[in-house]
Amino acid sequence: MKNRLIIFDCFGVIFDEVAPVFIKKYLPAEEADILKEKLFVPADLGEVTYDELLTNMAEALKLDREEMIKEWNALFKLKAETVALIKKLQVTADIALLSNAPLGVIEEQFEKHALSPLFDKIFVSCNLKMAKPDPKIYLHVVSSFNKVYEEIYMVDDNDANLRFLPELGITPVHFKSVEDLFFLEEDKR
Repeated sequence: MKNRLIIFDCFGVIFDEVAPVFIKKYLPAEEADILKEKLFVPADLGEVTYDELLTNMAEALKLDREEMIKEWNALFKLKAETVALIKKLQVTADIALLSNAPLGVIEEQFEKHALSPLFDKIFVSCNLKMAKPDPKIYLHVVSSFNKVYEEIYMVDDNDANLRFLPELGITPVHFKSVEDLFFLEEDKR
């Protein structure tokens, strides 16, 4: 029986970061953070569609929408080494994805790269109408498995999403590179 649950973030862990990299190319850091909050939080919560997000972003940055979308899509780069590690971890752990994302982004990329079989369950913030770091979203993911785990890990590149996890019984793993995850390969059974 698998007695571990490992929850992975998507962007910054399985794929390179997209939104922060893109926006910071066009705006100074402080303005980029404000725009990200204004545009991406509603999309992550399912209040606007992915298409609306892209339109709003093109307008806010004063970019041609079609050209912007080409540039945006080019940023989706898979981290093959993370995918390879997840394949190994499937043997000894239940694997979940938990990502803040607008409707359609994860689905499109997962279909393109055939990633769905890597995960026992996939959770996207827009479908749940809540987003990280809200503690309720982590508790929802864990309880959905209807199991008691000896170990639960959350792998995320954003420190803000990891801050309160120990209080929930989840071990935070701050991802900078796949080397940060090699300890997960050790099966402690």
